[in-house]
Amino acid sequence: MMLDKKQTPAIFLFKFKMGRKAVEATCNINSTYGLGAANECTVQCWFKKFCKEEESLEDKGHSSRPSDADNDQ
Repeated sequence: MMLDKKQTPAIFLFKFKMGRKAVEATCNINSTYGLGAANECTVQCWFKKFCKEEESLEDKGHSSRPSDADNDQ
């Protein structure tokens, strides 16, 4: 079973509220949903957000290189 990107933050929050560490949560999620379902770095970023009492499950945009595509075409 593959998780979609809207389900994973809810699972991360659940694991955080249960007092799990990011490493433990990542291992547990991957053993349940399959290798690659959760990335440890991603889980750590979400846990840091939850530690700041930010429990919104909306993923903020990432700063990355602007697209080279011409959106007007």
